[in-house]
Amino acid sequence: MTGLFCFFLCWAGPAAMPTATMHIELPKLDVSPYFRPYVAIWLESPDRQGVHTIEVWYEEDTWLKDMRQWWRKLGRADSARYDGVTGATRKAGTHRITWDGRDADGKAVPPGDYFLNFEAAREEGGREFMRQKITIGGASQHYQLEGKNELGKIQIHIHGAKS
Repeated sequence: MTGLFCFFLCWAGPAAMPTATMHIELPKLDVSPYFRPYVAIWLESPDRQGVHTIEVWYEEDTWLKDMRQWWRKLGRADSARYDGVTGATRKAGTHRITWDGRDADGKAVPPGDYFLNFEAAREEGGREFMRQKITIGGASQHYQLEGKNELGKIQIHIHGAKS
């Protein structure tokens, strides 16, 4: 039994370390009516071409277009490619997201400079968009962004290349 157990563990290989870990705060807003925000997180090339949708939180796809930046870059033309990274809207609080550095096809995103984008839109509320330049495949990086209304504090940790 031990040999069979080892076979499956060895065949699967080691777990991949995430390329990025993010903590995203959705602030508690004292407004009525309150609707949870739709949120999109995605990667763009330096020339602002959409590379990969990391996460999308929503309830009804009718309102996805309200996340205008993401919708123009990746959303409207590529729903099959972001279907696997969608989830329901989240309540106020801090949420942890990890990304393994792979695109929708399971291929590693090539090392280089990119922009990590965050967008939130809330029905009968506001919109907010933030971005951070990152380097994949370089040294470890840490960033902290501070939202103004729909997004709160965003902490980003880009894991450095293994030596």
